[in-house]
Amino acid sequence: TAYLIQQAVTYPMIHTTIASVLRGRPLAATTPTESIKTACGIMCELDVRAVAIVQDEHLIGVLSERDVIQKCICGNQQADVMQVGDAMTPEPVSLNEDDSLADALKVMSTGRFHHVPVLRDGKVSGLLSSDDVPEEYRMLLERFKEIRGY
Repeated sequence: TAYLIQQAVTYPMIHTTIASVLRGRPLAATTPTESIKTACGIMCELDVRAVAIVQDEHLIGVLSERDVIQKCICGNQQADVMQVGDAMTPEPVSLNEDDSLADALKVMSTGRFHHVPVLRDGKVSGLLSSDDVPEEYRMLLERFKEIRGY
């Protein structure tokens, strides 16, 4: 019985793709030469906490609210002068659209970050946030870690 319950709970997490979660969502992205202020404007407009940094159609980084706080505000930089490339997290781990939410949760948990760029055919198509993963999936992972002693 416990096995059947586990399968019923974990099946959606394993088989739900990232693409299905991000479907219809606009890509929050900018370039490394834009100002931090411009990037923050994009975050506000799209109500997100991070943007993908793209150059020549290739993902080169991610800029999160945390990056802005630590590298711009706490670094006494001016948001309208400092460039995104100077504050972004370069070469981020990424996932593919056809990866599962279970894959995404594992990557975010292992890497200890909240945003993962998502690729389609090698080009960035979205940003998955830990907030996009249902709470029950995160709870399952935590319970699994407890049982396994991680």
